[in-house]
Amino acid sequence: MDPISFSIIVVSLNTKQDLKITLKSIFKQNFRKYEIIIVDGKSVDGSIDLIKNLKKKNVKKIIEKDKGIYDAMNKGLKKIKNNWVIFLNSGDVFYKKNTLTNVKKCILNNRNADIIIGKNVLSNKPNRLTKFKRISKNTYSSSFSHQSIYFKKKIFEYKKYNINYKIAADFELMKYLYYKNYKIIYSNYVFSSSKPEGISDKKRFIAIREFYKISRKYDKSLFLNLWYYNNIVYIIIVNLLKLILPKEMILLVLKLKNYIK
Repeated sequence: MDPISFSIIVVSLNTKQDLKITLKSIFKQNFRKYEIIIVDGKSVDGSIDLIKNLKKKNVKKIIEKDKGIYDAMNKGLKKIKNNWVIFLNSGDVFYKKNTLTNVKKCILNNRNADIIIGKNVLSNKPNRLTKFKRISKNTYSSSFSHQSIYFKKKIFEYKKYNINYKIAADFELMKYLYYKNYKIIYSNYVFSSSKPEGISDKKRFIAIREFYKISRKYDKSLFLNLWYYNNIVYIIIVNLLKLILPKEMILLVLKLKNYIK
């Protein structure tokens, strides 16, 4: 078996300060067998100068227009050489400086694993874990954080991100891998920290429609339809409440939803 090594793909577009934070997190890792592939979609905020000034030998740079985040990620995949792949977008960071060491332990303890999934916390609330559930046939939306997933390189020889999905292509990939019986290992380690309010939170209608469309490929049950319409109604109600209720009351409603969940 080849020695364990990582290809870290970092996607950036006009996120210079967040990119600095992400790169700093990577450079602090005490496990050094990694390469960084930065994919920038022609930023205009100084990010390109930051990227070009990186002189480290293990940093690869792609600076060109793309068709969105998943297209950029696919471009990064064309450059990988190491046997495990992780995606950290600008603003995402490794949870601790020994994160890659912990991932290596998981790999060594699970030699047949194709995918290792750890936990994630919010950067503004480091003690609060984000959603972390095992994927199943009844999983209709993202159930863990993309920045805490480690993939074997061989996966991407057969499957890339579907750029027809603007928000949920990572979910589409995981559903595909689940139904193709790739070996998924779930770890209790916290692997990453991410900023709150990602794109799927900001564009809930689009996200729910994409989750539904992807799930329909594998499940056409009444339960899926109920899940979809329940979420649509919930989003409508929340948007209406935002128009008529004070901000403090909205926060209370959202906290209650998360608690019940």
